Amino acid sequence: MKGGVVEGGVVEAPGVAEAAPVKTVPRRRSLRLGWGRLAALGFVVLCLLVTVLVPFLPVADPSRQDVARTLADISGDHWLGTDQLGRDLFSRLLWGVHTSMLAALTAIGVAAAVGVPTGLLAGYRGGWIDGITGRIADVVLTVPALILLLTVQAALRTGITGQMVTLGVIFAPRIYRVVRAETMRLAVSPFVTAGRMSGCSHTRIVWRYLLPGVRDQVAVQISYLLGLALVVEAGISFLGVGVQPPGASLGTLLTGASAMLASEPRVVLVPAVVITVLILCLNLLGDVEDKEERHG
Repeated sequence: MKGGVVEGGVVEAPGVAEAAPVKTVPRRRSLRLGWGRLAALGFVVLCLLVTVLVPFLPVADPSRQDVARTLADISGDHWLGTDQLGRDLFSRLLWGVHTSMLAALTAIGVAAAVGVPTGLLAGYRGGWIDGITGRIADVVLTVPALILLLTVQAALRTGITGQMVTLGVIFAPRIYRVVRAETMRLAVSPFVTAGRMSGCSHTRIVWRYLLPGVRDQVAVQISYLLGLALVVEAGISFLGVGVQPPGASLGTLLTGASAMLASEPRVVLVPAVVITVLILCLNLLGDVEDKEERHG
């Protein structure tokens, strides 16, 4: 280059004593959502709002029984009717979403808190750190999640919170592997090389250059794993080892009403439809982000 030299991402201009790092960061890709995916995003946001706001909403006590109004039809007092014990189904549905979403978010929070830092560290530093964390991730991935959850519950009686923390540890290697692979690719990129040559600390390189580059991949994993965590919570609650009655979760709503599918399908189908649509919406959002990564 006439009048300057480009080497390792650094531009040297005549008359300039020190090299200036190239101001290059990973390009942020725009995310285009169609109407279907916008609807999916809206439903997920609605469920998140319910999770946050339901303790403050003027809804009926989800555990209060009224044996005189068992299996009541939809009315102004009971927007979705009542269940087999006379409990307000609409209130129990809202609290079920609240409990299940909190449980799933707990698992995802633990998975991200463990998987993202270890993946960044292993991918950036490599060596023995990469070897040890990789072996641990391989061991955790070989253990069936449901068996481990049931074992932990039988041994420690941790309740739903402890089970979701355990599930988060089980999910962490999935996030770790994605973050590690992307970090290894970014670590040799020109903008990271420029950061090193300009004297940036390792912490600043990770925070300024690497973390923004893995955010999209982490978002995809979180979307998929959140749906999977909802399935696991519903499954263990359906088996009677998750949320315990009279607590309401999407799993316990299915458990208590499963025998009434033929006689009163409304009691079963309402929570079943909600959890099915929520999981489909999460997978749809994760899929559009994944496609954007591949084709962006």
